[in-house]
Amino acid sequence: MDITHNLHIKANPEKIYHAVTTKNGISGWWSKDCSVGESEGGNSLLKFDKQGTPVEMGFITLELVPHKKAVWECISMPNPAWIGTKISTEISESGEGCDIIFSHTGFDQKWKGQEPFEQTRGTWNHFMDSLVSYCEKGKGQPW
Repeated sequence: MDITHNLHIKANPEKIYHAVTTKNGISGWWSKDCSVGESEGGNSLLKFDKQGTPVEMGFITLELVPHKKAVWECISMPNPAWIGTKISTEISESGEGCDIIFSHTGFDQKWKGQEPFEQTRGTWNHFMDSLVSYCEKGKGQPW
């Protein structure tokens, strides 16, 4: 099972790529407290406060194609549905901005209709709005 968002962002590919591959970018729209592996094989750790409970998510950077693509794999997360899934951002210039395909892929079918998957789907809706806002206006809504 996959979650996919097709977005159009009025920003250049460099800005969008920076937003999804660097500490400054990720902290602007996703996680205020993070360390980001900015090269292939690098590890990232994103920290959140979920209603007073600390949550840490670990990733490894699998693929980086400057200004075009970034792929991370989840290697640690309290939500068991995420382990082994991949988060991919594909960027292509289009008109006054870029078309983005943002995908979170590889969920096991056993999570279909279950809270760990449905909660993820809803949370990505928030963060996609945050990514667009960050890239277009310079301010996102990271947690």
